[in-house]
Amino acid sequence: MFPSSSVRPLLFLLLFPISGVALAGNWMAVADAVIEQVDASEQAYRAGDLKGARQAVVGAYFGVFEDRKMEAAMRMQLGARHTYQVERLFGALRKAVKQPDAGERVAKVAMEIRQAMRRDAALLDEAGIPLTVYRVNQ
Repeated sequence: MFPSSSVRPLLFLLLFPISGVALAGNWMAVADAVIEQVDASEQAYRAGDLKGARQAVVGAYFGVFEDRKMEAAMRMQLGARHTYQVERLFGALRKAVKQPDAGERVAKVAMEIRQAMRRDAALLDEAGIPLTVYRVNQ
């Protein structure tokens, strides 16, 4: 015997809880994708692959941060000045990985980007900003 049709939605929600954050999207997943690229950049740098390190930074910024609209969401929710400061970190990392003797600087800026991505993704998720809100041609 199956529950009545009026009970099914409630049963579904009890079996599969969905938080407001899950409904809004998950900016933390986008932040994790940025962080993966930053990690790859740092690893390439440590291996002496400066070109690979630069490419990974570019991938983190253009391929994830901008392409998946985290930059736009941050600009609207957290402000242009704040977002500009975070964007400057990507530029600082891109410059640092060009220098063969900047290991400490690379590690420091990479850590700052990781912290900024996690902090800001949490703020976007808490605010309930959906991942699709800044998509073009919806």
